[in-house]
Amino acid sequence: MPTPISNPQERYTQLIEEGFCTIENVLDTDLLTRLRQITDQLLDAEGEEVRAGQRSTGSMIDVGVHPIFAELVAHPPARTALETLGFLRPRWMSGYVISKPPHSPALFWHQDWWGWNDPSSYTPLPQQLFLMYYLVDTTPHNGCLRLLRGSHLKRHQMHDTVPNAHTDDLRRMSDPDHPAYQSIAEEVNVPVCAGDLVIGDSRLLHSAHANKSDQRRTVITLWYFPYFDLLSDGLRAAIARPREWSGWDDEAMARTAEFVPRYEGQAEPVAWNREPGPYFR
Repeated sequence: MPTPISNPQERYTQLIEEGFCTIENVLDTDLLTRLRQITDQLLDAEGEEVRAGQRSTGSMIDVGVHPIFAELVAHPPARTALETLGFLRPRWMSGYVISKPPHSPALFWHQDWWGWNDPSSYTPLPQQLFLMYYLVDTTPHNGCLRLLRGSHLKRHQMHDTVPNAHTDDLRRMSDPDHPAYQSIAEEVNVPVCAGDLVIGDSRLLHSAHANKSDQRRTVITLWYFPYFDLLSDGLRAAIARPREWSGWDDEAMARTAEFVPRYEGQAEPVAWNREPGPYFR
């Protein structure tokens, strides 16, 4: 059985107040090795045009392309960690293999929450969490996560500098001097070891350092809703839309079935909006 995480109250408090926490050794050696093998195969098959379009981000490979990622979605140690933090019935939305090639530039500053039209977005509890699984030891030298503590609850200048960072120009890094790529005095680095897990609030402003090493830096990011049953009807209607996973077999679908968000009401889905409104101060 997976071992519950230590100091759960401290980690929960950090997640709520600072916007993130780290949990060590979530991936065992076998799963870590298999994930490295599969992600390397997927990344080696990418074309140059795809890489150019994601120069700042690194790869963005949907986890629906291979059934191994279903194992990660339902990974028992991660589920235990979420339950220990008080997230008893999480639901899963999507995920990506995000890999920065050797000698690639910094990732732009951004936050990933898309439901800012819903009033719950301006409250302390997280609507959506990212779970980042790092497949290699990661430091500022090879592109570790950097973030702004508390920026999920309080407006920062970067919210106005880059109100919606998910643009083709920023992904391609058309202007390397854009403020979205630059260091910020109060940024915090989050170095991790291979197999560690970083949990963060999707509203948190974050980025990643440039990868100055000779090896790719790969992380798998999965998106969960820790309190799905408590979300508004509008958010649940927007989340629980049909999806197809082209690379998943029946076993993979069955493995993740209980994590699938479902909504049977008639509410209008909340419109997709990544820009915080005037209530975010």
